[in-house]
Amino acid sequence: MLRVPRQVLVYVFRDSVTGSEFLLLKRTEQWGGFWQGVSGAPEWDETDEQGAIREVREETGFSVADSLQPIDFRYELLRESDPDGDRWEHLYGPDIHSIPEEVYVAKVDNDADPALAPYEHDAFVWRTFDDAMDLLKWENNRHALVAALEFITRSAGRP
Repeated sequence: MLRVPRQVLVYVFRDSVTGSEFLLLKRTEQWGGFWQGVSGAPEWDETDEQGAIREVREETGFSVADSLQPIDFRYELLRESDPDGDRWEHLYGPDIHSIPEEVYVAKVDNDADPALAPYEHDAFVWRTFDDAMDLLKWENNRHALVAALEFITRSAGRP
């Protein structure tokens, strides 16, 4: 069965004395070896929000149903930008040329650390916004992190 042609990206965060810290996960080398937030596709019978909650639980062990928030930011992943066209076609079929990715944030407790799914990620870090920006590989992920920080700041009433 082909993968749902939609994606979700969740920036899990916690408060610290220096402001918000963001959880970044390092994909295993088999999956590219890069840092990102929690991401994945909803199942065919899930909404994007349900898929985001499940992906966070599967990839980190965190239950975020009560703290997950859409930030009204999305972008598209383009087939023409994917260096592995054969993998894209295997996942989505020959007629899908773009995948919308909806972005969310989810807050966890200050002392929380994830329980990684080892087949998908081999490391995690909590980073301030600036340090997280330096680790992210994809420009879309950096734009999404900017939007996430702006959303968190507005929601908390911070200047």
